Amino acid sequence: MTDNPTADSPFGAPATPIDPFQAAKASAMKAAEELRSAAAQKASELRDVAEQRAQQWRESASTAATDIKEKADEFRQYADDTWQEARARCSDLRVEAEKFAREKPVQALATAFGIGFVLGLLMRR
Repeated sequence: MTDNPTADSPFGAPATPIDPFQAAKASAMKAAEELRSAAAQKASELRDVAEQRAQQWRESASTAATDIKEKADEFRQYADDTWQEARARCSDLRVEAEKFAREKPVQALATAFGIGFVLGLLMRR
């Protein structure tokens, strides 16, 4: 063997000098590519998980909104029914008061006077 680093290798291929900077650069490039690939894969996984969570939240919000709308409709119907019942009772009470005032006018006036007197005392305080 010779001391010349550029001499042929014993395996028949010409020997090339090894540059440590080029080897480190190639190794760093390979590591960077692997890191970029791993980061892209993790980003894709995170995006998929985020999309699944967003879909779950959308479905949950949609269900909650539907429930609230149904309850609001039930409450609206209850309020309408109660309002109609109150109007009917008020109308019946008015009819009864008119009937009472026609049948017993003196008692109706005395009752009206008494109620007015008590309300006047209460308002004065």
